[in-house]
Amino acid sequence: MLAYEHRPDAAWPFAFDCSHTFRLRPNALEMTLALTNQSDRPAPAGLGWHPYFDKRPGSHVAFRATGRWEMGPDKLPTRRVPSTGEDADCAALEVDHCYDGWDGTVHLHDDRLRLRVVSALTRVVVFNSASRPYLAIEPVSHVNNAVHLYAGGAPADALGLTVLQPGESMMAQMAIEVEPA
Repeated sequence: MLAYEHRPDAAWPFAFDCSHTFRLRPNALEMTLALTNQSDRPAPAGLGWHPYFDKRPGSHVAFRATGRWEMGPDKLPTRRVPSTGEDADCAALEVDHCYDGWDGTVHLHDDRLRLRVVSALTRVVVFNSASRPYLAIEPVSHVNNAVHLYAGGAPADALGLTVLQPGESMMAQMAIEVEPA
């Protein structure tokens, strides 16, 4: 378990503590993130992971969702559009979006391995470029840039952002399961 305690500073004005727990099983890595607001006022919060996976020839990614946040030139979300997710060969897929309404499972497979990323979170950021040797599959609680969108008036629940009251906590879990093809 890793733990961190943050005191308010110019970069983030809210006190919090958090922990990241890892559990290794024969075919899976299980992770838990926990965050507690230690401030004396409500604080916006979100959790997530940003794992990258090696992309080999024949890599294929598939997952279901109900929406996708389009990115602007600055790589920040601009608007939500309907989407059913992705089911594509990674060699041809160009994507860098946050999907919401995610069903909690992403399948990534090739001729050597079958991998599943599983989480109860309902958003996932997927990054893939034909020019890069990796693919990112990032379970998250919130839309990219949610704190700034919330500060600009967007409702927290639409962004997946949690506003923790003083002393309140949140938790998220993720597993990466791997088996031979």
